[in-house]
Amino acid sequence: MAKKFIKLNDNNEHLSLGNLFRIIKEQAKNRVSALQSELFCILFNLESINDTTVNNYCVGCRSIGTDYKQIFINRKKRYEKNKEEFLDTIIDIINILDGIIHTNITNKEEFINNSDSAYLLSKNLYHLAKNDNQVGIDFQNKLSLLIDNNKIYECLVEELIYIVLEKKQPLYEENLKMEVFEDVLNDTSISANSLKEYLSLKLREGINFDFTMRKLASNGNAYANFELGSDEYYGFVKGYPRYLEASKYLIKAAEMNHAGANYMLGNIYIRGLLGNKTDIELEKGYEYLKKSFKLGNIAASNLIGNMYYNGIHPLKKDITKAKKYYHIAEKANYVFAINNLGNIEEENKNYEKAFTYFLKSANLGESWACNKVGEYYRTGIIEKDMQKAFYYYNQALEANYRTLYHYAYYNLAKYFYLDGFEDIPKNEQKALEYLEIASENNILEATIELFIYYARIYKHTKDQEVYNYILILKDIIETHDNYNKNIKDKIETILKELKNKDEINVKLIEDLTK
Repeated sequence: MAKKFIKLNDNNEHLSLGNLFRIIKEQAKNRVSALQSELFCILFNLESINDTTVNNYCVGCRSIGTDYKQIFINRKKRYEKNKEEFLDTIIDIINILDGIIHTNITNKEEFINNSDSAYLLSKNLYHLAKNDNQVGIDFQNKLSLLIDNNKIYECLVEELIYIVLEKKQPLYEENLKMEVFEDVLNDTSISANSLKEYLSLKLREGINFDFTMRKLASNGNAYANFELGSDEYYGFVKGYPRYLEASKYLIKAAEMNHAGANYMLGNIYIRGLLGNKTDIELEKGYEYLKKSFKLGNIAASNLIGNMYYNGIHPLKKDITKAKKYYHIAEKANYVFAINNLGNIEEENKNYEKAFTYFLKSANLGESWACNKVGEYYRTGIIEKDMQKAFYYYNQALEANYRTLYHYAYYNLAKYFYLDGFEDIPKNEQKALEYLEIASENNILEATIELFIYYARIYKHTKDQEVYNYILILKDIIETHDNYNKNIKDKIETILKELKNKDEINVKLIEDLTK
C-alpha cells in the first residue's frame, strides 16, 4: 500500500510553504495577484519557475529542491551579516497583500514593522507554528516575543527561514504518528512500539483484554504496568484499593521514566497509603515526585507545592516555594493547584484575587471550585447574585463522580429547592433527593436538615415510621466527625419535645441550622 502524504496547503496545522502561500492569497485584497509562482520567485529571487514544480512543493508531496534550499541558505548567511537582506522580499509580499505598489519608502524596516498587513501575516504564521507539532516551544516563544516587541520584519524573516529550511516535507501519516510518539516519549526509556502495542490493545482487544494486558505488563510494557497499577490503586480489580499490588506494577513503569507512575508512587508514600509516613518513606515519595516533575507531570508540581505548604518532610514549610510550584501547575490549567492558590489568597483575606482563582478553576469544570464560586455569589463576598450562585452550584454536579463535591447538593436543596427562590420554584421532592445524596456523602449539614424536615413532618402526623427515620438520622449525626455537644443538646431537646409536646421550639431548630 502506498504511503499517504499529508497536504501542507489546506490546514492550520503546519508552518509550511503551502500554508504560507494560502494565507497570503486569503489575506490579499486582490487574490488574483497572489499567484504561487510569483510568490515563489519573490522568495528565491528568481525570474520564473514552473507552475507544476511550485504546486508540488506547496501541496507537500515533494520536498523543496536542494537548489532552492541552497539559495535560501545563502540568503540566511547574508541576513546574519546584513539584516537588510529580506527587506525588499517582505515589501514585495506587502505589495501583494495591499494590492498596491508602495514607493518612496525612507525606512523599509520601520515601514514593515508598522504595516497592518505584515503584522497580520506574522500573527497568522505564528498561529500555524503553535499548531505545528514539529515546531519547538523555544521557537514559538521567540516569534511571540518578536511580535510583542513589534519586530515584525524579524519575525517574518524567522518564519520564512523555518518554512523553507526547517519544515520537513513530504510528511506521511504513519511517520508523523511515530514522530508524535517519539516526542512524547523523549525523556523516557519507553519505545514508540511499546506505546503503539498498548494503544492497539486498548482500541481493538475484546474478550481477552485483561489477560493480554497482564501479558504486556509481564513483558515490560510500561503503559500496561501503569494501567494495572492504576486499577489496583483505585480498587477496580478487587473492589477495594491494594496499594502494595499497585506499587509492584507502578515501580516497573517508573523505572522506565513513566511520569504518571512516578507521580502515583510519590502520592502513595506521601499520603501514607503504603507504610507509616516514616522519614525514609517520605523521602522516597519525594524522590518519585521530583522525577515525575522533571518528566513534565503537572500533578507532581502541585503535590510538591502541597509539601512545601504543609512542611512535609523532607521539605520545610515555605509558602513562597509552594506558590511557585502551584503557579507552574496553574499555567497548565491544573485545577487543584488553582484552588490552592485561591485558598492562600483567601487565608490572607485577598478575596477578590482568591475569587479570580476560584472562578478560573470553576470555569474549567472543577466541582469544589464551582461550589466555592456559588458560595461567593450567594453570600455576597464580592458580589451577591443568587442566579449565578444557582448556576455554579449546578455546574458542580456535572463533575466526574470521583471529584464531585457533594456540598453543592446541600446548597441547592437548602437555599433554593426547599423554599424556592425568585423564579426558581419550590421543589421539596428534589430538595429531599439532594439532601439524601449529600447526607450519604458525609455532609453533616444535610443530615441535620433532613432531621429538622422530618421532625416538622412528625409534629403534624405523629407517624411512627417518620419518627423511626428521625432516630436513624440522629445516629448518623452522632457518629459524624464534626458532631459536638452543642449539636447533641439541641437534637436531644427536639426529640423530647416531639414526644412530649405538640409544638417544637422553633428557635432550637433555627439554632441547629446555623
